[in-house]
Amino acid sequence: MHKFNSPPDWPEPPSDGWRPPVGWQPDPAWPAAPKGWRFWLNRNGRHSSGPIGAYGAVDAGRLELATVDPGLLLMHS
Repeated sequence: MHKFNSPPDWPEPPSDGWRPPVGWQPDPAWPAAPKGWRFWLNRNGRHSSGPIGAYGAVDAGRLELATVDPGLLLMHS
């Protein structure tokens, strides 16, 4: 379970379990997230890489690797 972690000065998500839909982008009027901001928290409230393909998730390398070798099992916390 991952929880979206809004940066300071962004509106709060509409609900506790809200996740940005595929292709979602923040409103350009919102301030930039602080450098290195982690957009996802795990079930224990600790920083997480986030769900694969979600906005702000740290997964670009994992997706590329899966495309090269679809037999790989990708796991993350």
